[in-house]
Amino acid sequence: MNNEAVQLFSAILALATLAGGVITLCAMLFGSTQQWAENWLLQIRASGLWLICMITTGATVGSLYFSESVGYAPCKLCWYQRIFMYSIAIISFVAAIRQDKNIARYTIVLAPIGLLVAAYHYLLEWFPTLESNVCSLDIPCTSIWFRELGFVTLCFMAGCAFITVIAISLAIIREPVSTTTSQEQ
Repeated sequence: MNNEAVQLFSAILALATLAGGVITLCAMLFGSTQQWAENWLLQIRASGLWLICMITTGATVGSLYFSESVGYAPCKLCWYQRIFMYSIAIISFVAAIRQDKNIARYTIVLAPIGLLVAAYHYLLEWFPTLESNVCSLDIPCTSIWFRELGFVTLCFMAGCAFITVIAISLAIIREPVSTTTSQEQ
């Protein structure tokens, strides 16, 4: 598979991930009034730990592929995003194995910080004049390795993952107590 195909596949996967996050957020808004929302949230809560693990592990593998195999050198903001993404990948794997839904209390702290970094980085890609000496001259944060579909870049993909982790974490945190109690019995 060539690099361009991997870029396109990664962009489509990021958009699908974002769609899942947006649907989850909408389901939380409509939760008790729409049957589809209740069903969606039931599935998200049942598999949410593994979904978070899959999303963040996929983002981790993708970032390592693009930097180590393809040679796209990460800038400072990329490294900050990686710190949050890699942390969530590791702790979500342990939580998924242990079936510990308390992980959502940690991911709901880490993911928004990663999202803020990714959003700022994405803004810098579109508006380089906003750069405030955050990055080095060797690898500027305004460098764009690729822009698939006209708007999907590496930091956009990271942002999609963070948004979906936030949505799933919120769904897990807001799980009704009666559902948890009946599952434990």
